[in-house]
Amino acid sequence: MKILIVDDEREEREGISFLIRKFEYPLDIVYAVNGEEALHIVETQKIDILFTDIEVPVMNGLELAKKVCNTYPGIKIIIFSAYGEFGYVKQALQANAVSYLLKPIEVEEFKQLMTAVIGSVCEVEKKEQLEKEEEKQNRKNLLYKVFTHGRIKPEEEMKVGQVLFSKENSVFRLMNMEFVNNFFEEYEAMFLKLVKMYLGKSVDYLELYPNEAYLLIRNAEMMAGDKLECQAEKLVRDIKLKTNDESVTLISVPIGTVEEMRIQLKKINTIKSENFGYEDQIILTEDYCDETSHFESDAEAARKQVLLAIESMDTELIEKQNEQFVKFIRSVKKISKLYTSNLLYSVIKAVYDKNPKIEFEDSLVVAEALFLEKDPKRMFEEYQRILDRMLSTLKNQRQDSSRIVQQIKNLIEKEYMKDISLNYIAESVNLAPAYVSYIFKKETGQTLVKYITDIKMMKAKKLLEEGTLKIVQVGQACGYENQSYFNRLFKNYYGVTPKQFREKA
Repeated sequence: MKILIVDDEREEREGISFLIRKFEYPLDIVYAVNGEEALHIVETQKIDILFTDIEVPVMNGLELAKKVCNTYPGIKIIIFSAYGEFGYVKQALQANAVSYLLKPIEVEEFKQLMTAVIGSVCEVEKKEQLEKEEEKQNRKNLLYKVFTHGRIKPEEEMKVGQVLFSKENSVFRLMNMEFVNNFFEEYEAMFLKLVKMYLGKSVDYLELYPNEAYLLIRNAEMMAGDKLECQAEKLVRDIKLKTNDESVTLISVPIGTVEEMRIQLKKINTIKSENFGYEDQIILTEDYCDETSHFESDAEAARKQVLLAIESMDTELIEKQNEQFVKFIRSVKKISKLYTSNLLYSVIKAVYDKNPKIEFEDSLVVAEALFLEKDPKRMFEEYQRILDRMLSTLKNQRQDSSRIVQQIKNLIEKEYMKDISLNYIAESVNLAPAYVSYIFKKETGQTLVKYITDIKMMKAKKLLEEGTLKIVQVGQACGYENQSYFNRLFKNYYGVTPKQFREKA
């Protein structure tokens, strides 16, 4: 805190300063020798306490106190004087002074007064801080609803615009990052440090789920050109080096209105629903025009999408990705026949490697003839015939997705108290992680991580309502060893902390 002592007599200023230091009050001291100088200091610095004599030059202490009271009502005013007439006391009270001290100052009276005033300032600051924190959390909860497509009340619509576009740099770009694992639960601090390094300080961060977050980037440098994409590549590269976790990053165009934001959010979610796999992809919404546009603009990237689908062993997905793959290859005018043969053969070989059945061996032999085919049309027809036959065999052996998803749900319901990961679930049902993630979202319409989080939060709410466990035990019982993380996740989810929820229950 800062106290301004106003007195034209040096001995008086030093005497008050001596008492402040003697009793070790947490105050920085500023001096003024007249009322006009003091008013200038109040206007240019943050002053918490004004300690002024009445008889000071240029502008007396009472006039100074009245002006300060009218303009800066939060400043605590103490008036001291050698005069004790009632008229002075009355004027001091009218100036909203918290006390009127007579010279010479009594030490005990001074101590009592300063303790009370400092305590009052602390209370006000504490209240203001709590109000700021509450407003910050309310804003965060509102944005959480916006980005998770929650229901926005009519009275909240205007607030969304105020929260997003009231800053100096009101235009921003959205960056959505989704990881394979619960990345933010363990690496949030490291992530925010890297974000600051590569994307600058003008970034708002909103965690949606333990594996997904949005960044609102307001840095003017990142609004145009490929600067943001280049920095995002560095961010993803460092994350991969430090954690070995894979991600998919979606970047919007610059956004300046609520309506533009809604359009970009819709586009981001469309891309997410159609994109398969992670592989540290970075996708720009402005480049996304149709089902193939989010693939990398080269043949190898298109092939990789098919290979990812083959890893999942989902025949419908393989067919869909293969259709895009063939469409892309055939659209490229300048591509060698040998290169095309290699691409097509590698897909057939990948299906065989994933499921090396005896009946597939003859398909592999037939596929080698693709290298000898001179007619591009016949090459693609033969390739499609071979792949269709192999996929037809796989369809007859495919496990029932609904049964698998129900098995996964039962596992989560039974073991929600553990730190459940995608790899753990995949091992439990004896399937590839990518396939587990894909079929769960396909069957339920939501990601596996969100479903796990929903179950854990519902269990936490029930345990808090029962009231038999301490809050820290509730977090541990739901698989969260990090108590602060559990508190924050619960507040994001329900709008109140576990403690506040229990007190209201």
